[in-house]
Amino acid sequence: MQTRYHHAYLSDGCWSPTRPGLFFLTRTDGFLDVWDFFYRQNEVAYSQKIADSKLTCIKIAGSMAAIGDADGTVSMVSLCKTLWDPTIQPREKEVMGTIFDRETRREKMLYTNKIQASKQKPAVEKKTSKDKIAQKLDAQLATIEETFFNSVAEGDDQEIEAIKARGGAEGESADGGAVTAANQDK
Repeated sequence: MQTRYHHAYLSDGCWSPTRPGLFFLTRTDGFLDVWDFFYRQNEVAYSQKIADSKLTCIKIAGSMAAIGDADGTVSMVSLCKTLWDPTIQPREKEVMGTIFDRETRREKMLYTNKIQASKQKPAVEKKTSKDKIAQKLDAQLATIEETFFNSVAEGDDQEIEAIKARGGAEGESADGGAVTAANQDK
């Protein structure tokens, strides 16, 4: 899982101490992004302009967030109950553990397939156009994803669709995303 590309660099981030599927990111354009993987895995749940200068750090304590900027100002932000109360979704830790395990298996499968594909390359490669290479990679990715979804859902079409609906099928490209969520503490 990766964040979507954005023109502003990410400057800091932290996981919620009470909600396993929630993390906060500060950006160099002064915005705070809140990602809630429990509900949406492929887009920001909430974004708020905090300062006109670059945000540099964030710390969460209970229902409050302290956010520092490049001008030396610390902004104290009160978080709404859904961003800190773990009783709202009591099974969130279990569900997030399942999601992170699935993503870890997916990354391992992609890595293994990449190694196997590199071993199968002929010694002398003909020069091909970038379009042909892109088409070939897209076809390989589609095959890998199909294999992955079938192995995770054990061939159950409804389960495959449920996984894809949670964001696993969109698989945002890694063209600038900077945060990977595979190593979340359970």
